[in-house]
Amino acid sequence: MNWWLKTRAPAAFLTAVLITTAFAGLAGNAELPIPSLTGSTGNFLVGHLITVLPAAVLMYAASRTDLRMEGVAARPIPAWNTLLGLMAALTAASAAAIAYALTRQDIAVVTGRNAAGYIGFAMLLCALAGPRIASFTTAALPIVVATTGWAPDGRARLWAWVLQPAQSGPAAIAVLTLLAAGAAVTLTRSTPARYER
Repeated sequence: MNWWLKTRAPAAFLTAVLITTAFAGLAGNAELPIPSLTGSTGNFLVGHLITVLPAAVLMYAASRTDLRMEGVAARPIPAWNTLLGLMAALTAASAAAIAYALTRQDIAVVTGRNAAGYIGFAMLLCALAGPRIASFTTAALPIVVATTGWAPDGRARLWAWVLQPAQSGPAAIAVLTLLAAGAAVTLTRSTPARYER
């Protein structure tokens, strides 16, 4: 298990979580000028974008391993990958919960929720298409949602969980669904080496 954990770069992931949480607390409410393709815009915040960093680091670490070797390993690699993803989401959410307890800023809740959602999304794509595609697609997700996720009245559309306010029940359900789907697919399917070099 030592070789598997070493390739997953846990120190880099923890650093990414700390940077994300701290930066979101300091500048997370700053607005980013993202043009909308739907003709209406809302407030796309730094906190909506920076929270993709932990998932990107997780996918970077997953792409460093020899997928062919892991595909034939006797050890339960899919179970370890699933546990890692869930623990990563829990770590990001816990850091955000601590930040919220200290600051009482809603952006801390958004930070934890979105980081966990991006991790679930990345886990799902990683199991289906490999870590490189998952990394690129996950990094593009907040920009795609920011340009298409606003309703005419300037509020976030129901499906645009990234943009929802901290108290949004549908956003919490979407994140839990992404985590459950990512965990289920990762647990039952090895990362497809055919998508990787």
